[in-house]
Amino acid sequence: MAEPQPRDWAPLFERVRRVATAKGRAIEGAFVAEGRRLLERALRAGWVPREVIVAEGAGEQDPSLGVLLAELATLGRQVWHAPEAALLELSEGRRAGLVASLFDLPPNPPLPALLRARPAPAVFLVLIDVEEPGNVGALIRTGLACGAAGLICVGATDPFHPKAVRTSLGSTFKLAIGRASAPLLFDTLHALGIHSLAAVAREGSPLHVASWPRGSVAVLVGNEARGLPEAWRDAADSRVSIDLCRAVDSFSVNAAAAICLYEVQRRLMT
Repeated sequence: MAEPQPRDWAPLFERVRRVATAKGRAIEGAFVAEGRRLLERALRAGWVPREVIVAEGAGEQDPSLGVLLAELATLGRQVWHAPEAALLELSEGRRAGLVASLFDLPPNPPLPALLRARPAPAVFLVLIDVEEPGNVGALIRTGLACGAAGLICVGATDPFHPKAVRTSLGSTFKLAIGRASAPLLFDTLHALGIHSLAAVAREGSPLHVASWPRGSVAVLVGNEARGLPEAWRDAADSRVSIDLCRAVDSFSVNAAAAICLYEVQRRLMT
């Protein structure tokens, strides 16, 4: 009886499975993006994947994907083909998972360089211990849509979790993203003259009447359930709150960030 032939796509399949965890991403130095749309947006933003795994026959069924796969070939990138059933199992049934692209994790940019990348006045979004990956991806998308110059992640915030990448709808590839600790962040913001604005559910100045300097601003938002830690609130230059109806005690973190970023940008432009 003939020996079973090794599946040439299996090693990449396992790498894609591994980077679903933070430990796996650190070991591989990579993250995954699912779907043709994310692959296309990554390429248009100048990101080239290490390698790609697609369902057998997918390029023929989707001409747009076929064009992207041909482009990858000209870039010297390997494309592996695997059974559709295997990829659906890997992606827990998501059809976008029939295309999975493995990208190098970008190096963490020096914080001063990230904060100086755009001339003042600029707006930055800082996420402190935002734990739900879907929220992180939505915040990346919101930050880009609201004209943020960059996003800074602190603590548990993980912008390269597969769900965060999916939810960002490609914004991960377009927005400058860095990581920092609290002491480094505040020291650097103060050194560069960037005003830190803490978004809090209560006890902040009403956003629509609050005042802050006409320079660059860093908007700080916190954990979904707990908000910003008291130490962060105390260290920020000022606090703002958004008026709420009495039926709720807070906005979702993404809604709060969107409102704050919009108001900060509106004032910078007037």
